[in-house]
Amino acid sequence: MSKYFVTANYTSSAMKGMIENPHNREEAIKRLLEKMNITLDCFYVSATGHIFMVITGSNVDVGAMALVVGSTGSVENTSAVEVFTAEEQVGWMKLAGSTTGAYKPANS
Repeated sequence: MSKYFVTANYTSSAMKGMIENPHNREEAIKRLLEKMNITLDCFYVSATGHIFMVITGSNVDVGAMALVVGSTGSVENTSAVEVFTAEEQVGWMKLAGSTTGAYKPANS
């Protein structure tokens, strides 16, 4: 399973709804993600309506989640970026080091 850093902004109508009916949005989001086979690893919000999450799931599930949440009109500027551990990055470095010189640039 891949890990994603997700950001979004609540819309003004969503903020209005949260003022009129205060409730824990993390729990609502967690319920949706569980139904989509996605794990919520951490959830944060800013005072200005930004959402920050780290989730674990497949790219298909995360794509479907983005469609479902986007269709509600409650968030905008949604981004889901796949992220990797430092150990995985070391693996890239080793592979890059072992293959340096195998690629010939187009301008050479």
